[in-house]
Amino acid sequence: GIMEYMIESSVTIHDDILQKQLSANADDKMRNIVATIQREQNLIIRNEEFSSLIIQGVAGSGKTSIALHRVAYLLYSHKDTLSSSNILIISPNKVFSDYISNVLPELGEERISETSMEAVLSDVLDNKYRYQTFFDQVSEIVEKKDSKLIERIKYKSTLEFVHLLDKFLLHVENTYFRSVDVKMKYITIPGQYIAEQYRRFFRYPVRKRFEVMTEYITEQTDILYRVRFTTTEKNMLKKEITNMFAGNKDLQLYKDFFEWIGNPDLLHIRKNRTLEYSDMAPLAYIRSALEEQKTYTQVKHLIVDEMQDYSPIQYKLIQKLFPCRKTVLGDISQSVNPYGSSSAEVIKKSLANAEIMKLCKSYRSTYEIIELAQYISKNPELEAISRHGEIPGVLFYPDESSELSAIAGLVSGFRKSKYKSLGIICKTEELAEEMFAKIKSYDDKIYFLSKESVNFPRGIIVTSAHMAKGLEFDEVIIPQVNDRNYKDEMDRNMLYVAVTRAMHKLTLTYSEKPSSIIASLYHGK
Repeated sequence: GIMEYMIESSVTIHDDILQKQLSANADDKMRNIVATIQREQNLIIRNEEFSSLIIQGVAGSGKTSIALHRVAYLLYSHKDTLSSSNILIISPNKVFSDYISNVLPELGEERISETSMEAVLSDVLDNKYRYQTFFDQVSEIVEKKDSKLIERIKYKSTLEFVHLLDKFLLHVENTYFRSVDVKMKYITIPGQYIAEQYRRFFRYPVRKRFEVMTEYITEQTDILYRVRFTTTEKNMLKKEITNMFAGNKDLQLYKDFFEWIGNPDLLHIRKNRTLEYSDMAPLAYIRSALEEQKTYTQVKHLIVDEMQDYSPIQYKLIQKLFPCRKTVLGDISQSVNPYGSSSAEVIKKSLANAEIMKLCKSYRSTYEIIELAQYISKNPELEAISRHGEIPGVLFYPDESSELSAIAGLVSGFRKSKYKSLGIICKTEELAEEMFAKIKSYDDKIYFLSKESVNFPRGIIVTSAHMAKGLEFDEVIIPQVNDRNYKDEMDRNMLYVAVTRAMHKLTLTYSEKPSSIIASLYHGK
């Protein structure tokens, strides 16, 4: 045979060899991405200098593909110490995981485990609480515009909140333990002596001190006074010492925090002791600080997708739980909850030894679609590639019935086109479900993608902007872009996400009065 490549394992892998390795089993789309890997993307794939790599990539920049190629590269270059079982993806929903899981097998790797932020936080809390999901939180904000809820979310999504919580935990450590004398069978242990042992073992998390304090006190009692405690007596002493600490209940401590800062209204526990999504991470943070730190040591590389949708307190906790290398990726312009989002710069402050790398060129959409996206929400860092296509349609209809008929016509046109995927993206899941119920009478091979979905179907999909995040379609239709559905900054973000899902063809439709976000665009039928 003919030798095509020779690799000397002690030296850095050269670009052409890396590209060949990454291209080996990929589909045509992935080969195109690999073939056009730029220097900035190559640096991301092979970067091993920093513990945490933060990839700020504009819509369509290929950041997810690059992150997955990075995984393939790491698995290849560290095959003796790293396997797919050591890698975990924190992703926004199960459908997205199914969507991206198809890429790694094509690269010749096994499927990688995934989880959600809610699942991680609930695990830290021993699955003791009912909680609102991130999806439900976003839906509530979009549909109800609750100003008090927004205020609570905004407050808990700042670095200052983390700083105050750390100060409060120090306050708890210093003031919540009040020692008293403990009368045992043959001896009374002075409260002052117990307090000295509490300070002696300051390196232990507070709730873990009580056991070592008990062991030390019983040992000293035996040595100094020849009094030996039975197991039952030891357990009783430990219980007495534990009860001297007024912070043994996580939720009560969390309530105390808001009293301590003088703003108890910032905590709202819902019916059946259900936590709001924004309270899960702070509560888990409190538990992690006071108890022996739980770590996921089997995870040697963590991938966090849609990084903009997580708050500083969540990143601080992730740093504690996963003391491994991390690849964190997303786009601040695509946040579906701007009240609780984090920029790359804020994330960098929350993670250890982190570096930001930016991907500014968008490969997904045509130049004309990117122009419309920029009109909706200007991103000065976004650079469109020179791939031209149809000008996006912004179409007016006199009533909803006419609009629906027109959408059915667009679906029929898609069936006759060369395109393989069509996304009909509505603002909310409720609107998407209504649209699906109406449009399926025109075409029975249409799928509804909801928050409950676990698989990503091919063909024509009706879904919400939130569920569409991270996905892409040859053609996109965005219905009902009227002044009732799209009117504020959060709505603008949702519309931007929906628009940037389109690769080749995009149509916005509305009846009655157009959204002010698109009001000055050309309106034609």
